[in-house]
Amino acid sequence: MASRRSLALGLLFGLLSCYASVVPSVASSDGFLQCLSAAMPKQLLYTQGSPSFTSVLASSIRNAKFSTPGTVRPLCIVTPTNASHVQAAVVCGRRHDVRVRVRSGGHDYEGLSYRSERPEAFAVVDLANLRSVRVDREAATA
Repeated sequence: MASRRSLALGLLFGLLSCYASVVPSVASSDGFLQCLSAAMPKQLLYTQGSPSFTSVLASSIRNAKFSTPGTVRPLCIVTPTNASHVQAAVVCGRRHDVRVRVRSGGHDYEGLSYRSERPEAFAVVDLANLRSVRVDREAATA
């Protein structure tokens, strides 16, 4: 009986440990949002607490299946207006262990750019406001 109980407790502890390693920490999420706020204008960031967050998130969702309340949502949506804003999102994401997903054009029927099937910290970089690309062939940059 005691061995069964210890086996069950061990299994429960193992499962909880795995779950805790996948759930985003509040500290990394807060650090990520602070990093973004320092790097770009606040009007380009939509956090889950922003009044416009839901409408900006839904603006290019083409499959209603992925807009249900149970869908894991991004920490924030970044709407960059220049390349430095995109760079900041990538740098802050790497620094604070937050995945950055890119959304552009609304052709993401599978919902890969704005949802997650598991609890993880991620942000959406919505490229809708970027209207041009400059290519420098000599520097091999775009």
